[in-house]
Amino acid sequence: MLAHRQMEASDCERVLCDSKASPDSGSMFRVSSVETMSDTSSDLGSPHPEASLGKDCSIIKSLKLGGKMSLRESIMHKCTDVKQQTAKRPAMPAFVFDIDGVFKNGGKYASFGADALEKLHKARIPYCFMTNGGGGRTETQYAKVMNEKINAFDSKKRNKSDYATEEQMILSYSPFKQHLGHLMEYPVLVVGCPRSLNTAREYGFQKPMHLSEYTRRHPMMNPFGKSGCEKDDKVINGGKETWNENFQAILVFTDPGDFFEAIQVLTDVLLSSRPGEVEYEKNHRIPIVFSNPDLLWKTQYAHPRFGQGAFRLSLEACYKARMEALGISSEEIATRMKDFIQFGKPYNPQFIHARNAVLKQADNFGCNVAHFYMVGDNPRSDIRGAVAMNELAEEKELSGWSGLLVRTGVWQDGDDKMGASEVFDDVVAAVDHVLKTHASEIETFGEFRGPESADC
Repeated sequence: MLAHRQMEASDCERVLCDSKASPDSGSMFRVSSVETMSDTSSDLGSPHPEASLGKDCSIIKSLKLGGKMSLRESIMHKCTDVKQQTAKRPAMPAFVFDIDGVFKNGGKYASFGADALEKLHKARIPYCFMTNGGGGRTETQYAKVMNEKINAFDSKKRNKSDYATEEQMILSYSPFKQHLGHLMEYPVLVVGCPRSLNTAREYGFQKPMHLSEYTRRHPMMNPFGKSGCEKDDKVINGGKETWNENFQAILVFTDPGDFFEAIQVLTDVLLSSRPGEVEYEKNHRIPIVFSNPDLLWKTQYAHPRFGQGAFRLSLEACYKARMEALGISSEEIATRMKDFIQFGKPYNPQFIHARNAVLKQADNFGCNVAHFYMVGDNPRSDIRGAVAMNELAEEKELSGWSGLLVRTGVWQDGDDKMGASEVFDDVVAAVDHVLKTHASEIETFGEFRGPESADC
């Protein structure tokens, strides 16, 4: 059975970061506001910019770095300045597909995935993919792998190369390119699988350093690492270390391979710009940006595994406990816990990225979008996000959204559908349902385009 990453929103906070110079600190980027989202909060995935980015919209005033938008302003802009469809032309349905639990389970892809996408190609219906994963790949790399896998498992062996393109891929960390532009010229610490470093460079970060390189430079930070001095059987005889990295942010692209090392070292870096010399610098604060809030995800193993959300919870708990042990005041601890920033489904910024990708494809096809269908297996991320986007659409008089659940992943019969419009056995059944619902619009579009519309 296919399965997907499962999000537990009850333990996640959404926070936003201002870029703000601090005259007495090595940190140039400061955090200004936090909003805690409980699993039952009506604000989870809220379409309202005030709810998505902080309830008091009047406090959204931040400094600019080099004339560019700060992170907070950039996210606000994307959540309020939603692209309108103005051209007078036929309107078609459009799809936003989750990947894990819909098209694949771990590395094993479904044999019917190509069938669903082929139907959309023939009707020239816009679609994109949005996942809370990415594996540290770029969008181009992920699309290439996905095309290869879909073809490899395609029972009809159609061997097509354009089921997924770079423009159609919204990975968990895709928003980093746009919302973290003010960090591009500054040193950042990259957490995740090794290829995440190359992706950071592809995105435009000029001074990224991977966590593994940082710990190689400072091997005694992790006593249980490859170069560490575990117990008494190894002693490192090194000279004085240089602590000049001066990171301005921590970017978590994917789950770290070594939870202990990441928790220990990131706690150190959050507390001090020179951890080996000064354990705690009161005026040192930098944001840590997470790309995926999922507590659990489902691989080919029988039961869910911990995901990046579990790492965040662990880091928050250890970071807070370490500050308490250092005698830091409860007020300062509460302030520092606001330095955690969360992207990924079900939050509006992620869905707006997907919406923009679909509208771009619709423009290329010469059509508008009549309705967006989010097809996923996880109610907490896929469906809640779609419900929130539909509320935004109603508020701004845009094309609406519906969430469609499939039984090939996390969701099982009897579970809470959390606002899903329909439930289907698999993605092919979901696509067939939408094609039937919009048959008249599809026929009209085909007539509008002429005979070439059938040639994909």
